[in-house]
Amino acid sequence: MNANNERETLDDAFGRVRDLDVSLREQLRTFAETVRRDRPEFAAAVDRLVTRLHQYGAGESAPQIGEPMPPFVLPDETGQMVSLDELLNRRPVAVTFHREHQCVGTGA
Repeated sequence: MNANNERETLDDAFGRVRDLDVSLREQLRTFAETVRRDRPEFAAAVDRLVTRLHQYGAGESAPQIGEPMPPFVLPDETGQMVSLDELLNRRPVAVTFHREHQCVGTGA
């Protein structure tokens, strides 16, 4: 299989899994199983990366559910920079993260 066919395989798998009517957890599990079956060398590389991230404590300092967020500034829907403190001075704030339809690893 050449590099282009391998990428198409990941793209196809991602598209198929993305369109499943199941939870995100189930989508990720299904995609991981597909990658492990069809591209074991790719899955092994991802596993090595995750192991290194854990070894270096990646994410350990991230706030946990229910903990206060550290101060930050991000653009709002109009592109204006807004700080968390500014928003909290106006009203309670809920911070959510939305996954995009593009997969960083595959470009799908």
